[in-house]
Amino acid sequence: MRDVNDRLHRIKLILTGLGMGLLGGGLIVVGNRAASLEGWIGVVPWSEFGGVLLGAGLLGIWLDSFFKREEAAADERRLRRVLADHAPEMRDAVLAAFAADHADLARVSPPETLDRIATNALALRLDDAEFASEVFGDIRSQAIQSTERWHDVQLAVTLTPLADSPAYYDVTMRWEYDTSPVHINRWFFAVSDRTEYDELAGHADGTSAWYLKPDPVFDARHHDAYELLQFSVNGQPRPIRRSSRSGFQAYAVNLGLDDNLAGRLAHISYTLRTITPRSGNLLFFDIEQPTRNLSISVDYTDTDIASVTAIDLVPAGRQIRREHSPPSAATRTLHIEVDGWIFPRAGVAVVWSADANQTTRLSAEAEPV
Repeated sequence: MRDVNDRLHRIKLILTGLGMGLLGGGLIVVGNRAASLEGWIGVVPWSEFGGVLLGAGLLGIWLDSFFKREEAAADERRLRRVLADHAPEMRDAVLAAFAADHADLARVSPPETLDRIATNALALRLDDAEFASEVFGDIRSQAIQSTERWHDVQLAVTLTPLADSPAYYDVTMRWEYDTSPVHINRWFFAVSDRTEYDELAGHADGTSAWYLKPDPVFDARHHDAYELLQFSVNGQPRPIRRSSRSGFQAYAVNLGLDDNLAGRLAHISYTLRTITPRSGNLLFFDIEQPTRNLSISVDYTDTDIASVTAIDLVPAGRQIRREHSPPSAATRTLHIEVDGWIFPRAGVAVVWSADANQTTRLSAEAEPV
């Protein structure tokens, strides 16, 4: 843009100089002819005026061209001197601006530029560009590209014997968390195909998936194998729609996003029920969205479980607290708390070991006569 403006200025200057030269030449011609005329026309020094204009026009173009080069060179020397003298202050100001929490950075820098800045800064900090690129790529896929962020997540799990099937536990899961809802619908799936589960669990679009290992007694399509019992937004129940096919079951809930709820923090709660073999000895709970502060409570009071522990797949830097109920308590529980942010692809596995004598007796009762 500056080159264009300089060219336009030079063109106007040349045209002005040429115009003055032509006007001066014309006045010289008029002066030569008017010298023989009588009256005021012959008295006016037209030739002198013409010579002044002609000289000013031609000389002005040359002088401007000469001094313009000199001025440009002087400006460049002045700018270089200013930059050299103030480079440390300018550098510190730029770095301070990027280090500060300025909203203007988001306004003047597109996401791609911010990603490059973050990657380069991490590469300098880690002294490994490839490692920094992969680390930031993982953070971007888990945190930046996630649609929702859950706060103060509470999961209450209750294990009880399944009355009609002694070889199974009935599992009730109560989830509660705060978030700014983004998705209009929440989906819950129960599947018996591992590939289908991996595909559904990888979505960050309000989808919750639960894997049920193929079982001769319970099919994933039935209520008695998996069921969404309740879903509420800010304490208000939402209607639930259900569909199923062989080895597959789906529940859909419309959150009822309106002008009062969109973009605001909402309290989400829902209750799920499923079954698991007593001999499975394992339940795994995925982290679906970036989650800040996680609390899990497992109640196994009415079971034959001898002990319960938790295996967490959470970054080692997080502080994880585990607390078992005392032996004298009327209930048997395990409480787990994780502070700070947890990213998707993490999770907590609840593992138990049953009382050997009780398990043998239950297995005998379950055998057909």
